[in-house]
Amino acid sequence: MYIDPLDCTGCRNCEIACSYIKEGLMNPQKSRIRVVRIGATYDSPIVCRQCEIAPCAKSCPVEAIERKGRVWVVNSQKCIGCGICVQECPFGAIWLHPDNGTAIKCDQCGNCVKHCPPGKLRFVDPNDLAHETEMKYARKLMEIMEEKNVI
Repeated sequence: MYIDPLDCTGCRNCEIACSYIKEGLMNPQKSRIRVVRIGATYDSPIVCRQCEIAPCAKSCPVEAIERKGRVWVVNSQKCIGCGICVQECPFGAIWLHPDNGTAIKCDQCGNCVKHCPPGKLRFVDPNDLAHETEMKYARKLMEIMEEKNVI
């Protein structure tokens, strides 16, 4: 999943959609994605980055965080709610369910992407993302060069 934190509008539709799909309730505290305020002007979605070697999974004493293809998922039947995974995640992207205390995190279901009205959350191929980034910086360089009458 690709998120440009500078483009997030802070609408929180992703949180509402996620909690509704996963829990049947519109309750952001039960969402697997969180939008946090950074300073006075920016909002940024926090979502599991699906680490290759996931500290949350490595630290789980009951191996409740399992790899399913390219995604790490929490087996809520195994999870004992100890919170070690929450402490170990370097991105703050896993938390404990407010009702049952088991770990919850993004499973890449894509519902937040579908419900992001500004389209700032996207699933992209890493190669496409690299090309997109290259083009973004190339356009910026062209603008600077035009402003300075270099071209």
